[in-house]
Amino acid sequence: MPKLIDVAVLAGLIAVAPLGAQTMPAALVASFEGPVQIRFSGGDPEPAAVGQRLEVGDEILPGDGGRVVLVTRTGAAQIVTQSTVIQDAPAASGSSVMARTIGVLAQAATSDARSSGGAAARQGMIRPIPGQTTLVSPRNGLTVQSGRPTFAWTATPGQTYELMLRNTAGGRPEVFDAGTDTTWTYPDDLPALDFGATYAWTVFVGGRQGGRALPQQEFRVIAAPEFAQLNEFMNEIEEFGLDPLTDGLFLTVVAFRDLGLFYDAGEALVGIERQGEMSADLYLLKGEILNALGHAEEARAAFDQADALMR
Repeated sequence: MPKLIDVAVLAGLIAVAPLGAQTMPAALVASFEGPVQIRFSGGDPEPAAVGQRLEVGDEILPGDGGRVVLVTRTGAAQIVTQSTVIQDAPAASGSSVMARTIGVLAQAATSDARSSGGAAARQGMIRPIPGQTTLVSPRNGLTVQSGRPTFAWTATPGQTYELMLRNTAGGRPEVFDAGTDTTWTYPDDLPALDFGATYAWTVFVGGRQGGRALPQQEFRVIAAPEFAQLNEFMNEIEEFGLDPLTDGLFLTVVAFRDLGLFYDAGEALVGIERQGEMSADLYLLKGEILNALGHAEEARAAFDQADALMR
């Protein structure tokens, strides 16, 4: 995979990263299971959290059945099941995983969405009104991974829907009958949407004949080179000995966010939250993702949670 974030660029990003990180950490907590505590700089032990930065001298304290997966700056994954003190080790010049991860976290920490309370997405905010239809996804000009995306909108009781889709580069709009459903997936019996193309879509509430068309939203299908980068990143996670959907899920979120796949990153973050505690850095990333998706109020709550953990 192309090294999208090199060490020179990373130095500028880390300078504004949260939690006072001024250098690349010795390790990051990728995942953990069971009872695990971490003692930072000789302080009192505190619960482990996904995304925590560990420095030399910090101590990992797994309880009975506890297990921690670390991503280290040596460019490797390390599994810890007993009390372990983080040791100093040089960064691996050939590995981009740690640099990419820290770069993505730093971007989230300095997002306009955080400083403006979510205002960056307010023009594209999703404000569902009970009983009225609102386009939910995909929208805000964001990128989707699939050439057969699923479209979603909120319901107006007793109404049927028709969905109109068009390539913004030209061509005739296509209209599809969704019935009373509020989700519709682009069908398998049609050619997939074009890699790298931008599409506009809307829903007719009550159908085109006498119904009401909602304001259009646009989205982009991932380009072929980006899709290749994503596959290479997933291969890197597996080469670490991690499963992108379980103990490597933190890195999967980073991969999705790095390529602007906010929908996929948001879904993966839900999986991380189910696994256990999240760090302040990860809540900042959650806030940035939710803001981009148009969920500004939920984004603000995530930023507030990050601030609470940093106190």
